[in-house]
Amino acid sequence: MRILLVNDDGVDAVGIRYLMRALSARHEVYVAAPDRQRSAVSKAMTLSSPLRAVPVAVDAPVKAAFAVDGMPVDCVRLGIGNLVPEPDLVISGINLGPNLGTDTLYSGTCAGAQEAALYGLQAIAMSLDHREPTHFETAVAVTERMVEIAEKHPLPLGMFWNVNVPDVPLGQIRGYRTAGLAHIRYNREYVRREDPLDRPYYWAPRGKLPCDPDEDTDYAWLKKGYVTVTPMGYDSARIDAVDLSGEFGGEA
Repeated sequence: MRILLVNDDGVDAVGIRYLMRALSARHEVYVAAPDRQRSAVSKAMTLSSPLRAVPVAVDAPVKAAFAVDGMPVDCVRLGIGNLVPEPDLVISGINLGPNLGTDTLYSGTCAGAQEAALYGLQAIAMSLDHREPTHFETAVAVTERMVEIAEKHPLPLGMFWNVNVPDVPLGQIRGYRTAGLAHIRYNREYVRREDPLDRPYYWAPRGKLPCDPDEDTDYAWLKKGYVTVTPMGYDSARIDAVDLSGEFGGEA
């Protein structure tokens, strides 16, 4: 299988390097990843300046690897349009930290996978549950399993798999759960500081409001030690959830 690897942590990030080494043993692997950290950029893309894709040397037998001075979405678009001959699958990750619930709206990792899915490619977003994770071998094993699942159960246009893996040894994984997205909310108040000229500036809040640990959501199952698998993507199937016929003269 021909696989394109992307991420939002940068081409030098440890997670994507693990995937390069593991997947290139059985697959034809290409890499197009940002040349620097690009977390939480969502589906931002570069329109008003040219992109550069610089070949980089990596410690894995991949077909080619490029550092792109753009966003994860740029990496996917440039990868499938110019750098990689017709990939079968795009994998975004392994992200340093989880991408759960409404956090997926901000995630560059999920945005990369969704962009590939919008072009009709099978795509997987992979994340490991810790900002400084140690059990990448677990996430690699789960990724290899998800590659098999993507082959057996292809998703429709615009849909991708969002996968979160507990940061524990593989033998301690309690199982897999398909689950919906939790409603994760951040604290609203920014941290206010003043510079030497007494001018205020603000740091984004980091704390999150607690989620219900007993809900049937990706957040709850991951915290219980399960790999969470959530099909996501562009879907207007619930356009009839609200009846507006009375507002538009019966033509809603």
